[in-house]
Amino acid sequence: MFQNRTFEGESVPKLTKWLYCGSGMFRDMCYQFVSMFLLMFAQYCGIGQNDNYVAMYSVITIIIIVLRIWDGVNDPIMGFIVEKVHFKMGKYRPWILIGSIGSGIITILMFWIPVHGWAYVACFAVFYFLWDFTYTMNDIAFWSVLPSLSKKEKIRANLTTLLSIFVSIGAFVAGGLVPVLSSSLGYTISYKMFSLICSLLYIASQTLLFFFMKERKRDEEEEKSSESMKFKDIFLVIKKNDQVRSSIIGVLLYYTGSSILVTLGLNYFYFNFGYSKAGTYQLFFTIIYAAATLLGQFIYPLLTNKLKFKRMNIFSVCSCAAVLGYIVLFLYVFLDPFAYFWLMCIVGFIVFFCQTIISLILYIMIQDSIEYNEYKFNERRESAVFSLRAFTAKLGSTLQQLVLYFALLAGGLYAVSNQISGFEVEAISQFGDNAQKVGEFVSSNADLITGIEHISLTSRVIYQVGFTLIPCLLMLACFIYVRKTYKITEESHELMVLELEKRKGNDNDSKQ
Repeated sequence: MFQNRTFEGESVPKLTKWLYCGSGMFRDMCYQFVSMFLLMFAQYCGIGQNDNYVAMYSVITIIIIVLRIWDGVNDPIMGFIVEKVHFKMGKYRPWILIGSIGSGIITILMFWIPVHGWAYVACFAVFYFLWDFTYTMNDIAFWSVLPSLSKKEKIRANLTTLLSIFVSIGAFVAGGLVPVLSSSLGYTISYKMFSLICSLLYIASQTLLFFFMKERKRDEEEEKSSESMKFKDIFLVIKKNDQVRSSIIGVLLYYTGSSILVTLGLNYFYFNFGYSKAGTYQLFFTIIYAAATLLGQFIYPLLTNKLKFKRMNIFSVCSCAAVLGYIVLFLYVFLDPFAYFWLMCIVGFIVFFCQTIISLILYIMIQDSIEYNEYKFNERRESAVFSLRAFTAKLGSTLQQLVLYFALLAGGLYAVSNQISGFEVEAISQFGDNAQKVGEFVSSNADLITGIEHISLTSRVIYQVGFTLIPCLLMLACFIYVRKTYKITEESHELMVLELEKRKGNDNDSKQ
């Protein structure tokens, strides 16, 4: 059971296909929970009501930025290690298991820290560093598996779509369920409960993947290329391969914009709809998000495989529609959020649908650029390329935290967070683990300082700029840059794969 389980050929075994794609649901549920709600936990629970609240929150923001810079070193190092170090149990599976156990346990600890104030800030720094380091192990190995399973465009596109569906389900569960629990149980209790459940599911799914997934057998030339790889080669990949560079920068711009909408949206509902009603409206909007995302993932293969639309044409149409959608969402701040919530849902559906298709196209572009690398330089470098992908995701997360920080600061909204944090601490001290009473106490008090009745239009407009216009500009930049620089088409990729197969056939004939 611990041996190196492999398969040969381009067809992926069914068990491997479903285990790999299905496990993405639980790992992304855990990742999205930490990504979306750790800072919310610090904002409303961890720090506690304090005269130095803004200073502490600022230090936490700086900690995140510094550790994201560390990611600039950590991700390529991890990509280099995964590429070079091959266990007898497999190239990717051991790293997937080790990383999941470490990051899963630390996720629980981050939400169960029984301290507040500066002590919490110190613990936040230590645990967040350890979580980021261990999750990177899992993340780079997990995503490196995808392009290694098959070189066939159709098979890989289907795998990407199936994986995206499961990943989206995990994100929906975290993004939709946690706010509802928070509104009824309070932040502290709901976050503790969810951190425990999602972490255990994450570890369990990656353990099953370790034991039962098969990796595709690599040929001798690929193994020699990996073994001879030097650390500088990771950076040479993006320097000399213009198509890797194009797709990676495109992902950075896209991910930063799309993640800003999600991250700032959490506070948006509290400031516009009020604390007690925010969870309900956010749940409805999350359902819209889920429906649009799933529909996009089902529609994309039909557009490319059945209707034979060109990938870049689809990318252009969806990018333009998303940009227009963001502009409409910005103007929504001047309307009654309750009366025109239907408009927000319709426009949100269009934006999320288009973004889903854009993300699928960008990830397929990254995978195609790996074959391009092999075609041009006789080396694949999956782990190196996907370490760069992981770095862009985390750099995008850093930028989103900065936008959130300045949106709250410029809008004068930290005072609201500080007061709600005080309600949480007071409720826990009075009612302990009585979730119902804690939730009622926090909700009744927080309603007095949130919603359009209590948050000025100026503050909400400032926040709306970060919520919609900045993502709009990033999406537009992604569209312009990728259209200008990415040159691999479906036809050219197919020719590259045929040429690579011909080369290997010639090499095998010469050896015989």
